[in-house]
Amino acid sequence: MTTLFRRSAAAAVLLLLILSTSAAAQGRGRGLGRGRGTSGPADPSPSAPSIPGTGTRDFGVWLDDATLPPKGRGWATFGVGYWRSTFGHQWDAPSFDAGLGLSRRVQIGITAPLSRARYDDGSSLSGLGDTYVAVKVGLIDPEAAGRAYGLAVVPVVEVLGSGSVEEGGQRVHWALPVSFERRFQGFRAYGATGYFSRGAVFGSAAAEVPASAKVTLTGALSYSRSLKTDALSDARQLSRDRWDLTASGTYALSSGAILFGSVGRTISRQDENASSLSLGAGVSLGFQRPVPRP
Repeated sequence: MTTLFRRSAAAAVLLLLILSTSAAAQGRGRGLGRGRGTSGPADPSPSAPSIPGTGTRDFGVWLDDATLPPKGRGWATFGVGYWRSTFGHQWDAPSFDAGLGLSRRVQIGITAPLSRARYDDGSSLSGLGDTYVAVKVGLIDPEAAGRAYGLAVVPVVEVLGSGSVEEGGQRVHWALPVSFERRFQGFRAYGATGYFSRGAVFGSAAAEVPASAKVTLTGALSYSRSLKTDALSDARQLSRDRWDLTASGTYALSSGAILFGSVGRTISRQDENASSLSLGAGVSLGFQRPVPRP
């Protein structure tokens, strides 16, 4: 269980961190969000209120591999995350991710944070952040004998937290990532690309390197582009593109428990949607669901 658990848990940990890094800063006035825009600074001119639009950009990123656990095996991850942006900061405590193998080719998972955001204007928000329920379906198994690559499709249901929903907006959305994986001698690479129904496309990639028998290091790069035209966002000069870089490490406490930590930030232009710093830490625990005896 050790190697497979560490691979699955490391990818799940990075997904949890990527979701926090890529979107926590995108929600002034709509905090606790995972991919929402920002209400932005003060109107650029007295005539600004007449500009049509929401003044928000919608982004979304997913990062996953093509590895699936055997039936009945899974993990639960508990973490704490912090982000800082130009208009405030936010804590995710705790953030939660869990996954379970339903069959050799199907895995179900859920990701959700409890978030507390405080803004420079003195306002604050707290509550359940955006929740994701995902089903990963393996198309090409990287665990098969003699194979070093894999492919999976990951339909996702996204339920926005109350602070992320604009007036009259929908709370439930969907995403369709396609994940891939390639194993090399001494390391592996994986990533995903796809679409969020809120109006965003994305691409992500990670390289995972075992540094020792217990330590694994991972670097990840993610990109998202907002597809919706919004004149008010244009007037506020909010970029439609966003790049983020995340570095993480895991330490195996035992065959079924790992500690993790991460640091990241937006490396594209630092506007109202960018994260100037994000930090994360926590623990991931593996488990085996009891198999009923005949």
